[in-house]
Amino acid sequence: MKKLYQPKILMLIFSVLLFFSCKPEKFNEEDIATIKELTDSHKDFIVDFYPNAVEANKKIKLDRALLIDLKNDYRHVIVKGHKLDKLNEIASNYRIGDSVFSQNISRYEYQKLIDTLLFRVDYIPEKLVMAQTIIESGWGTSKFSNQINNYYGIRCYTPGCGVQPTGVESPDFWVKSYPSKEACIEEYMWLLNTGFAYEHFRERRLELRQSGDYPNAIMVAQGLTRYSEEGSDYITLIESIINNYLPANLDGFVKYVLAEKNKGVE
Repeated sequence: MKKLYQPKILMLIFSVLLFFSCKPEKFNEEDIATIKELTDSHKDFIVDFYPNAVEANKKIKLDRALLIDLKNDYRHVIVKGHKLDKLNEIASNYRIGDSVFSQNISRYEYQKLIDTLLFRVDYIPEKLVMAQTIIESGWGTSKFSNQINNYYGIRCYTPGCGVQPTGVESPDFWVKSYPSKEACIEEYMWLLNTGFAYEHFRERRLELRQSGDYPNAIMVAQGLTRYSEEGSDYITLIESIINNYLPANLDGFVKYVLAEKNKGVE
């Protein structure tokens, strides 16, 4: 009897799972609405670009989770060498130094190094990522975003690293070129996390973490006055983009737009 009914039970479970997976997801209109009406091209840009920002942040979050997990595991890491190479790889990637984790450091030095890394190894709120790419790339319509995948106006200073900026006579920098938008997003995040000019940004982020207000894209953006020559006006522009053109729930918004497009296809 047991063998006779097992296929039917499995079919019933499969049918239930299929029903729930196919059931349309409900969206809170207030969470996915924007103050300013978005054009179809604006919606398409958010839907196309946002998942890449989420994916880039996932990589940072994994490294951060590892650091937090190992912070109080001095004996396992330093004495036994567990994850020692991985810690040194992260430290090197985030400009802390090469081979800074060694069996010669004390527990105090070890934990201080972890804290130093945690100050840098932290994700960037996706709303800030989106607001800045909207500003810097003109919703993905700029020449540099289309031709060389530079969505953030990132500069470089080595001949051949990019293209000359438009309208600048005898420039001493180039607009950096990237093989993909994903590579550009990752470097943008890395610059915010390691660049000398963005130390205040990281300090602001730490303050917000300690007060329980992170991630608040608008509040942490206050640390980006050195990102643009516009200074405080640039921060005001970021705030305006977030408030007027980005929904409260970006995840829900992307799912909703894709669901509506699928309806049209069906």
